[in-house]
Amino acid sequence: MSRMRGFTLVELVMVIALAGVVAVMVGVLFARPMEGFVAQSRRAELVDLGAGALNRMARDVRLAVPNSLRVSADGQALELLLIHSAARYRPNRNDSDGLRFDSAPANTCGSVTDGGRCDSVQVLDPHLDPAGARWLVMYNIGAESGGNPVAGANVWAGGNPGVITPTGTTISRLASPPAGETHLALGNLPTGGFRFAFASPQRRLYLAERVVGYRCQNGQLLRYSYTDILPALPSEPPTGSNPQPLAGSVSACNFAYQPGTTQRGGLLTLTLGIEQDGERLGLLQQVHVDNAP
Repeated sequence: MSRMRGFTLVELVMVIALAGVVAVMVGVLFARPMEGFVAQSRRAELVDLGAGALNRMARDVRLAVPNSLRVSADGQALELLLIHSAARYRPNRNDSDGLRFDSAPANTCGSVTDGGRCDSVQVLDPHLDPAGARWLVMYNIGAESGGNPVAGANVWAGGNPGVITPTGTTISRLASPPAGETHLALGNLPTGGFRFAFASPQRRLYLAERVVGYRCQNGQLLRYSYTDILPALPSEPPTGSNPQPLAGSVSACNFAYQPGTTQRGGLLTLTLGIEQDGERLGLLQQVHVDNAP
């Protein structure tokens, strides 16, 4: 007669207990490396988030109209006038290296532009397309008095004569320009026309499209844009500026700007701190600002 063989209950309990001990030992052995891996992944995600936000800011700063960067007194916000395009111009009057515009009939204002138009300027770029541009800017020196922009010498204060065309002025491309050039006409000019305060030694002209701002607010780094020229940096993103978060969980934020001189470029220092799931990250980036107008 054959006998049946198997595990006794005591043997089964001993196997389960030993397996539990082995599992605990394996868990203890691998827990610390796994925790380190998770923490490293979390820190890498924070670095990517913060660095991406700072790089976006640096890219906009490098595309700013010279001397248009401004930073709030508390270091929590900055704004700039974003370049649409740039070109070198021909003077449009026979008595000046600068630019003047008015609505007088052609050939009545000493104009040297094609067709003698009084409201136009020729630039040395046959492919310049002004679509989307709202202002012309020339030789913005960014002058201030007591921390306030000076009218006629700073884009944020306007002025006529000035360094930026009035808001609402239209810029269009005329047909059949001279070879190798683009012929631009300005419309909706103020009564009496508009004159740039300074001629550019390099005959450099900028087209600007919008104001771009960054602000740290309520634990977020926001990017916004709008199409008005405000004399002072607003205390919060203006209505209709569509603020979008670039980074969340912001625990520290500061922007510091040294405008520089005519011999030395400006320097913008960006500091951003992010805290998430017990991890803290601090990033610092410096951006050299070319303010040669």
